[in-house]
Amino acid sequence: MLIFRVLLVLLVQMNAHCMNWTSHDRPNIVILMSDAFDGRLTFHPGNKVVQMPYINYMREMGAVFLNSYTNSPICCPSRAAMWSGQFVHLTQAWNNYKCLDPNATTWMDLLGKSGYHTHSMGKLDYTSGDHSVSNRVEAWTRDVPFLLRQEGRPVTDLVGDTSTKRVMTKDWNITDAAVQWIRHTAESLTQPFALYLGLNLPHPYRTDSLGPTAGGSTFRTSLYWLNKVSYDQVSVPKWLRFEDMHPVDFYSTFTKNCSGHFTEEEIRSIRAFYYAMCAETDSMLGEVIAALRDSGLLNRTVVLFTSDHGDLAMEHRQFYKMSMFEGSSHVPLLIMGPGVKSGFEISLPVSLVDIYPTMLDLAGVPQPGGLSGHSLIPLVSGVRVQSAEPHPGWVLSEYHGCNANASTYMLRISEWKYITYADGLTVPPQLFNLSKDESELRNVASHFPDVCHDLDKLLRTILDYPSVSQTVHRYNKQQFLEWKKSLGDSYTQVIANLRWHIDWQKDAKSYERDIEEWLLGFD
Repeated sequence: MLIFRVLLVLLVQMNAHCMNWTSHDRPNIVILMSDAFDGRLTFHPGNKVVQMPYINYMREMGAVFLNSYTNSPICCPSRAAMWSGQFVHLTQAWNNYKCLDPNATTWMDLLGKSGYHTHSMGKLDYTSGDHSVSNRVEAWTRDVPFLLRQEGRPVTDLVGDTSTKRVMTKDWNITDAAVQWIRHTAESLTQPFALYLGLNLPHPYRTDSLGPTAGGSTFRTSLYWLNKVSYDQVSVPKWLRFEDMHPVDFYSTFTKNCSGHFTEEEIRSIRAFYYAMCAETDSMLGEVIAALRDSGLLNRTVVLFTSDHGDLAMEHRQFYKMSMFEGSSHVPLLIMGPGVKSGFEISLPVSLVDIYPTMLDLAGVPQPGGLSGHSLIPLVSGVRVQSAEPHPGWVLSEYHGCNANASTYMLRISEWKYITYADGLTVPPQLFNLSKDESELRNVASHFPDVCHDLDKLLRTILDYPSVSQTVHRYNKQQFLEWKKSLGDSYTQVIANLRWHIDWQKDAKSYERDIEEWLLGFD
């Protein structure tokens, strides 16, 4: 019955026509990808909490996806999925250090070969080798049975005054460069162009007082942007008691340094600052749209806005991402331009791997084999692409990095969100009915064993997740051993001074012993 309902939605949203772009009418393409933007803010009722006129404009002029998800709720693996069109277990982008090979073929590469003028600016972050050593070690040692705070406690930082618009100067500089490129290069091109612009906002800023290896735990904005937030609409989310939390969620809360006391005013302030950072992001999107309009290119350009993941912003007693809860895994996805229906809302679950085949369809480029995603053109235009397979109506997301002590797999289909872990046996699953429990506070897995069984069976047709978890486990041990060996006699000092140093130094010998026992344990 569940599968039937999904197929019915698909049939309603598609018709039997066929879309074929010619070399003369292929649209320009602009993708703006933000970082850590909660997709629920792009439609009702989430859009009521903060003024974002340009996202509202895109929603009115184009299509908005109401259930769009990251394929991994962390920066690099998520972007690897978007650029490659493949699920994380296929690219083996296990953490922020292990992602795509620099020579991997992206959809932008294929557009370039087909005659597009391509240009990428700003944050890319989809290839291997980046991010801090501490971040890598925390991911590699997530199976070690200790609890250490890894992140800084989330804080707010008010800068400037009511006239301070440019808070995130790095992103504004990138936006300015993109605007100049549109006005001075794109306008004079004789072939279609594809522009990618990657922003850092609304990702929290690094907390400088915690040193050079600190993560992003500072929510920074100015009164200019805070005035865009409807403070009376900023909710204080309900939290479960520690004893009622799922064990993986408790691990995440503790390692993210959120297990201490927070006042309601602290929580509300963090959330308001986050929304203000989203408003600043929206303004950068507006600059790009204005440049396209002023250059006479907007009517010939497909514009897409999305993000690599969201931010929990103190929901579930967490901030940051690394979770399958909606705040972390639900991303914005809006598309407008020629051929896209105006004011159109799509409820079917989709994900970032769908962007790859969508870009190829827009450009009239044949689809290569081995893609995990499906073209969104039939959904946003009501036109069926002749070569495209219908979207299956489910979304897969997986996570293998730090701040979660088990490989995590999420299947989103119809009203259900099914989350399972590791080998599917040693850690209990979670099941949420999002139509009745938008806040995801009631894990109903024990009440609906048949639903869990059916969804787990479907998940296993997509990937052998116990085997994937074991592959990640072996990878983590191998990488840690190589890192430890490379340090020689300095190992003890180095590992004691990573981001967890405050907790580590309370019982350093015990924690080193925990790691040695883990390394010697059964694989």
